[in-house]
Amino acid sequence: MTTNMNFSFTRLMAVMKRDMMENWKTNLYRLIGCYTGLALALIFGMKGIERSIEYNVPGDLYVQFCEKIYSIIIFATFFYLLICASRIMEVMNTKNKRISYMMLPATISEKFVSRVIYVVIISLVIWFVALFFGELTRIALAPLFDVPEELYRFSLFDIMSVSSENSIRFNPGVYGDTASPEFVYYLFAASNILWSHSVYILGGTYFRKNPFVKTWGIMMALFFIAAYIWINMISRGLLSFLNLNESDIWMNIRNISITISIISLAFTVINWVLSYHLFRNSQITERKLFRR
Repeated sequence: MTTNMNFSFTRLMAVMKRDMMENWKTNLYRLIGCYTGLALALIFGMKGIERSIEYNVPGDLYVQFCEKIYSIIIFATFFYLLICASRIMEVMNTKNKRISYMMLPATISEKFVSRVIYVVIISLVIWFVALFFGELTRIALAPLFDVPEELYRFSLFDIMSVSSENSIRFNPGVYGDTASPEFVYYLFAASNILWSHSVYILGGTYFRKNPFVKTWGIMMALFFIAAYIWINMISRGLLSFLNLNESDIWMNIRNISITISIISLAFTVINWVLSYHLFRNSQITERKLFRR
């Protein structure tokens, strides 16, 4: 195992090539699984439009289809990336795999970057390839459904162009001409997505068995504890300093959202640092204190 050399992109590519060659079956199964799920989601979305026609639901049915599928894809992509993030140590989940991976002629940082690229970029490539073929399958089966002719064509670009402005309601005029409520929303959403992803990266580097389930369980427990504390603080009037009056509630929400976003980004950096530390100090044998 190389630990004291400078970062080399040649060695990085060699490690990634080795991962791709040794795990091609895993990638293939992942592609098939993603394709099956996405194709079914697209087909059932089209089936929903058929039912809307049957019950004379008003509105542009093609737009309704795009908005529905957009919501499904966004949620599914986020969930999929969390699962992939928790699998960052997939190549080291057994003793023999750990020995083999540690003996690779590459630095720790190169191996870590290789795994990050794999669970983020390569996983996204697999996801969008599956989405593309899922859309082709939907188009091929579209004649079997009583749907508008617009659904007979390739719709992914229209689906991805759906704006979240239709589902976001801000009080106009509160922010004035200089502040952008859309910016606050996207900052809040992006920071929390990055933080959530980093949590599962951290969980993946610590837990060797069932990392997603264990990380999800811990996060749910923390969520309920935080919710309990928050509700008790509200009931006891401990949050009165926020001054959430109707006249300035949106301004306060904006300030709170920005603060939470900054905290989330800070914890994202901390999670990545801890993840690298755990990756760097990976052991061949399991620790006696924690049977992970």
